Amino acid sequence: MAIVKWTGLGSENSIGGTALNSLVNGSTSAKMVFANSDASTGRNLHARVTVELGGITPSAGGSVTIRWYNTRAGVGDEDITAGLDSYTMPLLSGAGTKRFIFPNVRIYNGDGGFVLVNNSGVTLNATGNSFIVQTYNEDII
Repeated sequence: MAIVKWTGLGSENSIGGTALNSLVNGSTSAKMVFANSDASTGRNLHARVTVELGGITPSAGGSVTIRWYNTRAGVGDEDITAGLDSYTMPLLSGAGTKRFIFPNVRIYNGDGGFVLVNNSGVTLNATGNSFIVQTYNEDII
């Protein structure tokens, strides 16, 4: 009988901390590009995404949401984020750096990347933000 197991995490790939700088509450970040189309080394199914927001004091009930987006060759960015998975993380109250991990984010075939929706209740800090992706897959043994 075949057994499915996780592969090891790939290297950390910082793709867009600056896209989060001074991001206004209620808005979506610029697209943070992450290539996943290489026929031999890409084709990743999952990602562990770590987000760090430098020094904010979110409103009660504040959160952030990340989404994958895709591109299509020759067409440019294709906004299919609404039909794909969204991952929301509530933010802890109080001042300080907010660091959290989305451990199992589904990523899709082709080039694309991520956007972050700021629903923290405040504008994100102008510095100290990071968005780190580590890919992994499944092995059938």
